[in-house]
Amino acid sequence: MIRIVRPRLPTELETSLLALTQEMAGTPVPDRGDHAERMWGRNSVRRDVYQPVREALKDMAPGWDCCMYCGNHLADTVDHFVPKSRCALRTFYWPNLLLACSTCNTRFKGDEHRSDGLVGSLLIDPTRENPFDHLDLGLASGVYRPVVGSPKGEWTIEVCGLNTGRRPRVRADTWLNLADDLKDWDRARGEGDVRNMRRKVYRMRTQPFADVCYAALHKAVSDDAPSIFAEAEPGLLDLLRDDELRASFQV
Repeated sequence: MIRIVRPRLPTELETSLLALTQEMAGTPVPDRGDHAERMWGRNSVRRDVYQPVREALKDMAPGWDCCMYCGNHLADTVDHFVPKSRCALRTFYWPNLLLACSTCNTRFKGDEHRSDGLVGSLLIDPTRENPFDHLDLGLASGVYRPVVGSPKGEWTIEVCGLNTGRRPRVRADTWLNLADDLKDWDRARGEGDVRNMRRKVYRMRTQPFADVCYAALHKAVSDDAPSIFAEAEPGLLDLLRDDELRASFQV
């Protein structure tokens, strides 16, 4: 899970979402949950709202249409961060919509929701906060752990199944591939091959589980970097700290 910047929607789509929210607000409170489900399933809404929203989310997603929760690629469903069943008024609220894979959207997260005890959610919203404030990814293991003292980190790992099944193994393999790509990028730079440098950056940015790449870049400038990368290949930490490479990732 990585930080994601949420852009403003085109005016026409923004207006459509507002109109649907106003319709929901005019519905008696006891009926809002059922009405939200009916509205979400309308043919006109699926065509004129759902699909454009999904495309907008894909454009802002990390990697190649990566799930904004687990990081897996080719996510294709629109998830309600705060479920419709918990707050029907947020059904068509743009800041409440995230791109998710079907596994996260239905098998894991679903309608799960917990308040943080204040006015927010216990689940990390990657468009509102930096997930690295709550989550720590072991590069070699591919396992997520909560940052000490972060209930948000604990709940997000649990509710999104971040360490379930093959996910850690795939992240660990992604780290090995990333190390190779970094060396290839540096080799291309030494040869003055700008085109291949760009290709390597594109590959690293768009691969499945792109959170591995951004976690490595984040860890490389931390105070603990020397110990974190102590067993990594020689020169890898220097590459992750390289100003030219980091500028390519806008970090």
